[in-house]
Amino acid sequence: MLAALLRRFLAAGSALLVLGLTIAAVSPELHHGLHAEGSSASSEGCAVDLFANGVSLPLGAVAALPPTPAWQPAGAAVAADYFPLAPKYLRQPERGPPARG
Repeated sequence: MLAALLRRFLAAGSALLVLGLTIAAVSPELHHGLHAEGSSASSEGCAVDLFANGVSLPLGAVAALPPTPAWQPAGAAVAADYFPLAPKYLRQPERGPPARG
């Protein structure tokens, strides 16, 4: 119960963070208002600029391997009941009908 509640708060916080960064990236006044007053430093490394321009990480894609199934011994072989049917004819036909000539 606590884990589900924590997961919901984390999801809501992440959604609010993305929404806030999007709004700050669109509004230059709000973006400059977030920086300290009198700060003449460049906006390199600013979270809003990184979000607006996109960040490419130097990592490759990580593929998760599926879990390996646990080994289970094969069950004992069970013979199926076999009930042969009577053939429709006593001898196999050896050829088709005579050709019309």
